Amino acid sequence: MGAYGIVSSTSALSNSAESKLEDKVNDEAENIIAVLKGISDDVLFLSKTPPVQGIIRAKDNGGVDSESNSSYDVWVERLQATFIAMMETKPYYMQVRYLDETGNEIVRVDSDGSNVKVIAKEKLQNKGDRPYFTDTMKLVAGSIYTSPVNLNQERGQIERPFKPVIRYATPIVDSTGKKRGIVIANVFANQFLKIIEEAKLPKGEQALLINQDGYYISHPNPDKEWGFDLKKEEKIQKDYPPKIAQQILNSESGIIDEWSDKLVAYHKVPIDQEKGQYLVTINQVPKNTIFASVNSLKIVAALIILGSLAAVLPLGIVRSRHLSNLIKHLVHAISTASQQIFSTLEEQERVASQQAASVNETTTTMDELEASSRQSAEQAKAAVAAAQQALQLTQGGTQAVGETLEGMFTLEKKVGAIAEQIVRLSEQANQIGSISQLVSDLANKTNMLALNSSVEAVRAGEHGKGFSVVANEIRKLADQSQRSAEKISLLVSEIQGAINSTVMVTDEGTKTVTAGVQIAKKTDQAFTGVADAVNKVVLNNQQISLNLKQQVDAIQQVVQAMESINQGAKETAIGINQTKVGTQQLNETALNLQEMV
Repeated sequence: MGAYGIVSSTSALSNSAESKLEDKVNDEAENIIAVLKGISDDVLFLSKTPPVQGIIRAKDNGGVDSESNSSYDVWVERLQATFIAMMETKPYYMQVRYLDETGNEIVRVDSDGSNVKVIAKEKLQNKGDRPYFTDTMKLVAGSIYTSPVNLNQERGQIERPFKPVIRYATPIVDSTGKKRGIVIANVFANQFLKIIEEAKLPKGEQALLINQDGYYISHPNPDKEWGFDLKKEEKIQKDYPPKIAQQILNSESGIIDEWSDKLVAYHKVPIDQEKGQYLVTINQVPKNTIFASVNSLKIVAALIILGSLAAVLPLGIVRSRHLSNLIKHLVHAISTASQQIFSTLEEQERVASQQAASVNETTTTMDELEASSRQSAEQAKAAVAAAQQALQLTQGGTQAVGETLEGMFTLEKKVGAIAEQIVRLSEQANQIGSISQLVSDLANKTNMLALNSSVEAVRAGEHGKGFSVVANEIRKLADQSQRSAEKISLLVSEIQGAINSTVMVTDEGTKTVTAGVQIAKKTDQAFTGVADAVNKVVLNNQQISLNLKQQVDAIQQVVQAMESINQGAKETAIGINQTKVGTQQLNETALNLQEMV
């Protein structure tokens, strides 16, 4: 029985130690996968933001977006603002860029982890020959390119201090499905490396991270890291037996106890399955450390059994009664302890059930919160679309006011020209009046001369009769000329009055046109202010949409964590129930043994 107890106890403790080690390395792998999944979702989200399509449309339409009438530069500024907002929210982004279909950088925002800056237009470069650009342009829309994890380089030299980086990119397509460039994010790999580096490990235990070729990316000894970048053959194949190294690189997960002095647990982290890129988290611990309690139990139990045999065998028959009494006491103690344990387990089972119910309720609440946040995100998208439509209408109003203002300016010029013509006409009418007065004076003088001629003709007698007839005719003509001159004077007076009225009306029209021009200018300024305000609303709604997207992602992660906790609580409750059943059976066995003794 003692030997069986030793074997059973040591087996259970060994399995428990191995299970904890395996759970720990699995948790590290799942945390890294969660970080990389969040980066992938961010890149896809950025590729679908309105400024990207706005830049494409403006570029195709000579610098102005045909849908919103926004200029190319305005859309570039909006995309810069979107990149800045995300990088300020998530400081582990090192660089976010938008490259067009030829590899030219259109927008680039850099960060050192604390300061975010936009790279000026004259410093942007062409990256058309880089593998990450050519490989991403070969992908279909919605696919993700992922680079290997390596050290960042500037102008062909590894940057120091070392800056581990990983790149995520996705192709961009226009409304016709044609590829128009890529969105790429450079991410500080320390965001997930610290999961390995900051793992709380017992003394003697090590956490490692390797790539698909076996090179160390994270190791307690920094000299072993980044061998593929630093041209050093520091690989797992150098430190592990070939069979074990091959098993770790080719299997999804597992635990290895074949190594003579170490227990090894590992789990694969996929990065790009098509390219065969992945990472492997490894936790290893010396067997003498993890099985120390097991070995101690073996030694103590063996000593107790040997001591018991040495003491009992010489006194076998003599001490049988005392031994029987002792067994009774032990059985009674076991029975009492079993009952106490049973009561404790019942209480723990009740608490575990309450915890499971609470966790389940919390999970339900988080699901509802996720649905609410997702609805808010959709409403924010709708608000962005409405604000963009309002911006488009405002820009159309601004264009109409501009055309009206231009027409008012033309009308003002024409009214001024009319006024000048009327003044000139007035001057000509005055000249006509002067000429008419001169004609009237000439007619009066002619009439007087004709009268004098008639008098002289009478004095001349028979010789002046012919001259008298001529004088009468001249006098008639003079009378007609005088009457015509009077009519002309009357007409000139009427024309002068009409001209004066027209001048007054024209002056009033000029004042009205001037006032209309001022009102049109104020309206133009007002529409410009409205356009700026609506533009800010668009940017704010885009930022709200981005924040809500991040909240939804965070809530999904919390829901997943709560589901894991819920599952763990259920398993704990099941384990406690099984333990309770086992304790009850132990109690019944102890009672049966007591009756037998």
